[in-house]
Amino acid sequence: MQNNVSHAVIVSFFRYIANAHVNIKGFYRFNWDEIQNAIRSGIESPTLLLESHDSEVRMPNKVASFNARTISWMILDFAPNDNFEKQEQVLDETETIALEVMSYFKKCREDHAHWLYGKYEGDFEMQKVGPIFDNRFGWNVIIQIKNQQKMCFEAEKWNFPTESV
Repeated sequence: MQNNVSHAVIVSFFRYIANAHVNIKGFYRFNWDEIQNAIRSGIESPTLLLESHDSEVRMPNKVASFNARTISWMILDFAPNDNFEKQEQVLDETETIALEVMSYFKKCREDHAHWLYGKYEGDFEMQKVGPIFDNRFGWNVIIQIKNQQKMCFEAEKWNFPTESV
């Protein structure tokens, strides 16, 4: 079976979502070492930020292998640290956007032609975040996508020396 879920597929899908949603104004994939710093310049808000996913390969038997990818993404917008009313407004608006994005996931997972079909079960977790990235507040959403993972040794991709270790 061909592995049709990869890092590039996931990043492209979230970029597509950010471009398609009328209330999301920016997108980028970030690294955790950026969390203590200001948001990248030129990024509009609200922003969809995608963290690189984690992967857990399971081989429950000699025949099947599965790759469970845990994906964390955020919707963030700016609110001054001392303006609690604006923070509440931003949290409410970004929560709505996050739920709208997850409703799109639900639609995609039910579409037999979509790559999410059979790979996303529908559960997700949401956590309030902020202030991060220079007074941004919003929601972190965590989902898991599972797909079969080819784990067959292919000798032609190796050049072992004649003596073994």
